[in-house]
Amino acid sequence: MLKVIAVVVIATIIGIVAMNLIPNVTGNVTGDPTQVVDDPNNLTIGITGQVVKPGNYILEPESTLQDLIDKAGGTNSNADERCFYADLAIEENQEYYIAPKFDLNDLCGDEPLPKVNINDGTKEELMGISGIGDAIATQIITYRNENGIFYCLEDLMDVSGIGNATFEKLKDSIYLHE
Repeated sequence: MLKVIAVVVIATIIGIVAMNLIPNVTGNVTGDPTQVVDDPNNLTIGITGQVVKPGNYILEPESTLQDLIDKAGGTNSNADERCFYADLAIEENQEYYIAPKFDLNDLCGDEPLPKVNINDGTKEELMGISGIGDAIATQIITYRNENGIFYCLEDLMDVSGIGNATFEKLKDSIYLHE
């Protein structure tokens, strides 16, 4: 019995010493670890969806969405390239979503998602998307006519009547260009 207690005490001491020698690492390290995080000239940008390593990254001003995608390890094979403009200038504290081509719930992964182009879709085509009725379709077209094309899927949230919850429902049913 004394031997068991001695072994437990020794193991505990070794564990405590080891824990004090190993640096405390928390969270995920993203981007280039040599960059200075506190530099006010850098931008903190998030990316989710069909990229190799979704997360938040530190980028220099004047960076593009392609730079962000590259930091995230590139797009995966299910990324729908019609859903983003690679040369888009990214904005501070924004999160960008790279939409899938194929239905993520399809076991074979070969069933393309039905999508409508929000930059030139007609009112009827837009209303064909689940969650878009007459009023929202009209707002999208009005916004498009007054402000020009949508440059990223998230721009849809600038349309009156479309908030985060609606965007979450629509984001896999729309695209930006051919």
